[in-house]
Amino acid sequence: MKKTVLTGVGIGVAAFTISDVVNREMSPVGETISRFVNTGAGWLVPLGLVAVALAAAALTVAVARTGASRAGTWLLGIWSLGLLLAAIFPADPPGQWDNPSVSESVHGFSAWAAFAAFTAAAVVLTRAWPRNALLTGATVALVSGMILFVVTLVDVMVSRSLPPVVGLTERIAVAACLGWMALAALRLPRTSR
Repeated sequence: MKKTVLTGVGIGVAAFTISDVVNREMSPVGETISRFVNTGAGWLVPLGLVAVALAAAALTVAVARTGASRAGTWLLGIWSLGLLLAAIFPADPPGQWDNPSVSESVHGFSAWAAFAAFTAAAVVLTRAWPRNALLTGATVALVSGMILFVVTLVDVMVSRSLPPVVGLTERIAVAACLGWMALAALRLPRTSR
Protein backbone atom coordinates (compact mmCIF):
# COMPACT_ATOMS: atom_id res chain seq x y z
CA MET A 1 0.00 0.00 0.00
CA LYS A 2 2.75 2.47 0.90
CA LYS A 3 4.48 1.88 -2.42
CA THR A 4 1.21 2.38 -4.33
CA VAL A 5 0.45 5.65 -2.55
CA LEU A 6 4.00 6.97 -2.90
CA THR A 7 4.20 5.93 -6.57
CA GLY A 8 0.87 7.61 -7.39
CA VAL A 9 1.86 10.77 -5.54
CA GLY A 10 5.25 10.76 -7.28
CA ILE A 11 3.69 10.37 -10.73
CA GLY A 12 1.25 13.18 -9.93
CA VAL A 13 4.03 15.50 -8.80
CA ALA A 14 6.12 14.66 -11.89
CA ALA A 15 3.20 15.09 -14.31
CA PHE A 16 2.11 18.43 -12.86
CA THR A 17 5.68 19.74 -12.66
CA ILE A 18 6.57 18.70 -16.22
CA SER A 19 3.31 20.23 -17.44
CA ASP A 20 4.24 23.54 -15.82
CA VAL A 21 7.74 23.47 -17.33
CA VAL A 22 6.95 22.44 -20.92
CA ASN A 23 3.73 24.38 -21.44
CA ARG A 24 4.78 27.97 -22.04
CA GLU A 25 1.30 29.05 -23.23
CA MET A 26 0.11 29.65 -19.66
CA SER A 27 1.55 30.88 -16.40
CA PRO A 28 1.60 28.45 -13.47
CA VAL A 29 1.27 31.48 -11.20
CA GLY A 30 -1.90 32.79 -12.81
CA GLU A 31 -3.64 29.61 -14.05
CA THR A 32 -4.78 26.51 -12.20
CA ILE A 33 -3.29 23.12 -12.98
CA SER A 34 -6.52 22.00 -14.64
CA ARG A 35 -6.38 24.72 -17.29
CA PHE A 36 -3.08 23.27 -18.55
CA VAL A 37 -5.09 20.42 -20.10
CA ASN A 38 -5.69 22.90 -22.96
CA THR A 39 -1.98 23.15 -23.84
CA GLY A 40 0.36 21.15 -26.06
CA ALA A 41 1.22 18.59 -23.39
CA GLY A 42 -2.23 18.72 -21.82
CA TRP A 43 -2.31 14.94 -21.41
CA LEU A 44 -0.01 15.32 -18.40
CA VAL A 45 -2.82 16.84 -16.31
CA PRO A 46 -5.24 13.88 -16.53
CA LEU A 47 -2.29 11.49 -16.11
CA GLY A 48 -1.37 13.23 -12.84
CA LEU A 49 -4.98 13.34 -11.65
CA VAL A 50 -5.55 9.63 -12.35
CA ALA A 51 -2.28 8.70 -10.61
CA VAL A 52 -3.21 10.70 -7.52
CA ALA A 53 -6.77 9.28 -7.60
CA LEU A 54 -5.38 5.73 -7.60
CA ALA A 55 -2.99 6.62 -4.78
CA ALA A 56 -5.93 8.09 -2.87
CA ALA A 57 -7.94 4.91 -3.42
CA ALA A 58 -5.07 2.82 -2.05
CA LEU A 59 -4.79 5.12 0.97
CA THR A 60 -8.56 4.88 1.49
CA VAL A 61 -8.38 1.08 1.62
CA ALA A 62 -5.42 1.20 4.01
CA VAL A 63 -7.18 3.67 6.30
CA ALA A 64 -10.34 1.53 6.28
CA ARG A 65 -8.25 -1.45 7.44
CA THR A 66 -7.02 0.47 10.48
CA GLY A 67 -10.57 1.05 11.67
CA ALA A 68 -9.48 4.49 12.86
CA SER A 69 -12.26 6.59 11.41
CA ARG A 70 -15.20 5.68 9.25
CA ALA A 71 -15.78 9.36 8.44
CA GLY A 72 -12.12 9.80 7.45
CA THR A 73 -12.33 6.73 5.21
CA TRP A 74 -15.45 8.01 3.44
CA LEU A 75 -13.94 11.46 2.99
CA LEU A 76 -10.81 9.94 1.43
CA GLY A 77 -13.05 7.94 -0.90
CA ILE A 78 -14.76 11.16 -2.00
CA TRP A 79 -11.31 12.68 -2.62
CA SER A 80 -10.37 9.73 -4.84
CA LEU A 81 -13.63 9.75 -6.79
CA GLY A 82 -13.56 13.54 -7.19
CA LEU A 83 -10.03 13.41 -8.62
CA LEU A 84 -11.01 10.68 -11.06
CA LEU A 85 -14.02 12.68 -12.29
CA ALA A 86 -11.87 15.81 -12.58
CA ALA A 87 -9.48 13.81 -14.79
CA ILE A 88 -12.27 12.46 -17.01
CA PHE A 89 -14.00 15.84 -17.47
CA PRO A 90 -11.40 18.45 -18.52
CA ALA A 91 -11.48 22.11 -17.60
CA ASP A 92 -12.29 24.81 -20.12
CA PRO A 93 -9.58 27.14 -21.43
CA PRO A 94 -8.83 30.18 -19.23
CA GLY A 95 -11.19 33.12 -19.10
CA GLN A 96 -14.49 31.27 -19.46
CA TRP A 97 -15.69 31.65 -15.86
CA ASP A 98 -19.01 33.19 -16.95
CA ASN A 99 -20.00 30.55 -19.52
CA PRO A 100 -18.69 27.13 -18.43
CA SER A 101 -19.22 23.99 -20.50
CA VAL A 102 -20.80 20.86 -19.01
CA SER A 103 -17.34 19.31 -18.79
CA GLU A 104 -16.03 22.35 -16.90
CA SER A 105 -19.01 22.27 -14.54
CA VAL A 106 -18.50 18.57 -13.71
CA HIS A 107 -14.75 19.13 -13.41
CA GLY A 108 -15.16 22.12 -11.12
CA PHE A 109 -17.77 20.55 -8.87
CA SER A 110 -15.79 17.31 -8.61
CA ALA A 111 -12.58 19.16 -7.81
CA TRP A 112 -14.24 21.30 -5.15
CA ALA A 113 -15.91 18.29 -3.54
CA ALA A 114 -12.58 16.45 -3.63
CA PHE A 115 -10.61 19.32 -2.06
CA ALA A 116 -13.22 19.90 0.65
CA ALA A 117 -13.46 16.19 1.45
CA PHE A 118 -9.71 15.77 1.57
CA THR A 119 -9.21 18.75 3.85
CA ALA A 120 -11.83 17.38 6.23
CA ALA A 121 -10.33 13.87 5.98
CA ALA A 122 -6.89 15.16 6.90
CA VAL A 123 -8.25 16.91 9.99
CA VAL A 124 -10.43 13.96 11.06
CA LEU A 125 -7.70 11.36 10.56
CA THR A 126 -4.95 13.43 12.17
CA ARG A 127 -7.15 13.69 15.26
CA ALA A 128 -8.10 9.98 15.18
CA TRP A 129 -4.56 8.61 14.87
CA PRO A 130 -1.92 8.64 17.60
CA ARG A 131 -0.33 12.05 17.98
CA ASN A 132 2.33 12.78 15.38
CA ALA A 133 3.96 16.21 15.14
CA LEU A 134 4.85 15.82 11.44
CA LEU A 135 1.33 14.81 10.46
CA THR A 136 -0.15 17.59 12.58
CA GLY A 137 2.14 20.11 10.92
CA ALA A 138 1.23 18.76 7.48
CA THR A 139 -2.46 19.09 8.35
CA VAL A 140 -2.02 22.70 9.45
CA ALA A 141 -0.12 23.43 6.20
CA LEU A 142 -2.86 21.74 4.18
CA VAL A 143 -5.70 23.69 5.83
CA SER A 144 -3.76 26.95 5.48
CA GLY A 145 -2.99 26.23 1.82
CA MET A 146 -6.62 25.42 1.09
CA ILE A 147 -7.83 28.66 2.73
CA LEU A 148 -5.35 30.65 0.66
CA PHE A 149 -6.43 28.86 -2.53
CA VAL A 150 -10.13 29.40 -1.85
CA VAL A 151 -9.61 33.12 -1.24
CA THR A 152 -7.69 33.62 -4.49
CA LEU A 153 -10.04 31.44 -6.55
CA VAL A 154 -13.15 33.23 -5.31
CA ASP A 155 -11.43 36.52 -6.09
CA VAL A 156 -10.67 35.40 -9.67
CA MET A 157 -14.25 34.23 -10.16
CA VAL A 158 -15.98 37.23 -8.55
CA SER A 159 -14.07 40.46 -8.11
CA ARG A 160 -10.53 40.18 -9.49
CA SER A 161 -9.24 42.61 -6.87
CA LEU A 162 -6.15 40.57 -5.86
CA PRO A 163 -3.08 39.90 -7.98
CA PRO A 164 -3.68 36.88 -10.27
CA VAL A 165 -1.93 34.21 -8.19
CA VAL A 166 -4.62 31.51 -8.13
CA GLY A 167 -2.32 29.07 -9.93
CA LEU A 168 0.39 29.53 -7.33
CA THR A 169 -1.99 29.15 -4.39
CA GLU A 170 -3.55 26.04 -5.94
CA ARG A 171 -0.11 24.50 -6.41
CA ILE A 172 0.68 25.23 -2.75
CA ALA A 173 -2.58 23.55 -1.70
CA VAL A 174 -1.99 20.56 -4.01
CA ALA A 175 1.59 20.19 -2.72
CA ALA A 176 0.24 20.17 0.84
CA CYS A 177 -2.37 17.54 -0.09
CA LEU A 178 0.17 15.29 -1.77
CA GLY A 179 2.64 15.77 1.06
CA TRP A 180 -0.03 14.81 3.58
CA MET A 181 -0.93 11.68 1.58
CA ALA A 182 2.71 10.56 1.40
CA LEU A 183 3.30 11.23 5.09
CA ALA A 184 0.07 9.48 6.08
CA ALA A 185 1.05 6.43 4.03
CA LEU A 186 4.40 6.29 5.79
CA ARG A 187 2.97 6.89 9.27
CA LEU A 188 -0.29 4.96 8.98
CA PRO A 189 -1.04 3.17 12.26
CA ARG A 190 -1.79 -0.55 12.07
CA THR A 191 -4.96 -0.28 14.16
CA SER A 192 -7.03 2.44 15.74
CA ARG A 193 -6.46 3.68 19.27
